[in-house]
Amino acid sequence: MNVFQILSISQDLAGLTYFLGTLLMAIPVPVYGVKKWGPKLIVDGIYSSILVNLYETLILFVVQLGNYLGINWTYYISWLYQLLTGELQVYTLIRTLYATITSFPYGGINPIVGPLSLFLSLISGFMSITGTLIVISQLVYNYVGLILALGILMMSIPFRIGRSIGGSLIGFSIVFYVGLPLLPSFLSAFNVNVLQSTVGSADNLTVLATQVIPAYIEGTVLMPLVYLGILASLSVGIGSVISGSYSRLPIPVDFL
Repeated sequence: MNVFQILSISQDLAGLTYFLGTLLMAIPVPVYGVKKWGPKLIVDGIYSSILVNLYETLILFVVQLGNYLGINWTYYISWLYQLLTGELQVYTLIRTLYATITSFPYGGINPIVGPLSLFLSLISGFMSITGTLIVISQLVYNYVGLILALGILMMSIPFRIGRSIGGSLIGFSIVFYVGLPLLPSFLSAFNVNVLQSTVGSADNLTVLATQVIPAYIEGTVLMPLVYLGILASLSVGIGSVISGSYSRLPIPVDFL
């Protein structure tokens, strides 16, 4: 199913929502909890139809906003793979040093075996985080239009069943498409450049403990998590604005 098929279904659901609203307003049922949904459904149907017709405008807005902020997805993806490559190099060097020490008789009781094992676990964790970020970034970059269309589709479901999810998807597509490529600039603003970690001296435990590991903790865990938290907050905020922030389905049975 492509984007335009999703938008076509969304338009049909928007029309269905509108006509359900007119039907509820017309039927002679003296139940306030049912009748009050008439105007809501009419407005929701019109709103969803507007979102469907504004799809290309929203895509253009996201792209233009990104251009205005100077985002470069090619550089960002390349930066992520450089980061992963650096982590892999450090992991390989530590792994080689660990294997060399433990290959000697009684090497397993060497006092530096414990720290090396800990460093291996930490670098492995850093690689997992970077790999996850690469997957998320590729997903956003390649499917931003699809995510936005799915958000509109969820917004179009009658009775606001998927409204909060739809708003969240739209907010996510806009904020993360524009915000993710700015991660290197965010790190640079705080003088964090994990790519400059000393890889060639990774066989030195002092360098590992005082330079490489702290640099990776700051540059691949702490600061990126802070930045992703900022993007998530903005995404939730925009999603709440788009969805109306209140999308439960209470239908109290109050007779007129």
